[in-house]
Amino acid sequence: MRTGYVLKTRLSEYGALWLASFVTVLAGVGFVAFALGRDLIDVADMVLPISFAILGLAMVVGVGVTVASRTSLIAKCLVTLLALLLILPLLWSPVLAVLIIAAIGQVAIEYSEAYAQFRIVVSQMIYPVVAMLVEGPLVAAVWSAFQIVASIVGFVASALQVWRVVKPWLARSAAEA
Repeated sequence: MRTGYVLKTRLSEYGALWLASFVTVLAGVGFVAFALGRDLIDVADMVLPISFAILGLAMVVGVGVTVASRTSLIAKCLVTLLALLLILPLLWSPVLAVLIIAAIGQVAIEYSEAYAQFRIVVSQMIYPVVAMLVEGPLVAAVWSAFQIVASIVGFVASALQVWRVVKPWLARSAAEA
């Protein structure tokens, strides 16, 4: 199979999985919370972990099918990389559905253990990456170099602007003398 076809197929499946997860959780949680009158926090604590497990399993199966197929090594690597990059947005889909139901029902979803644990785990995963990118010595060196270059460019631009104003003045002064 061609790499582009494999990537297009897997991304289409990913999009369908995200949408199906969102709509299913939105409809299911909305029905249970509003029609059956169950507490939204309890419903979220029950639905979110199940959704996370199903979505994680679906991603593993999608990557596994690609790895086991007769596609090129680059296709296998790209599908695996995409799965790693897109797992967080995929897991966000049921959370977003629960947040929408909570907003409609005017319920503070922060009391949900599953929601709180999801946010904690996500922040623990994201913070080290952001800290490495923002607070690293390489970033500080690049930022300092950028400031130096920007200062030089700003000085040259200002000097040229001043020279454009001063040059005619000096030419008039020299012509009068």
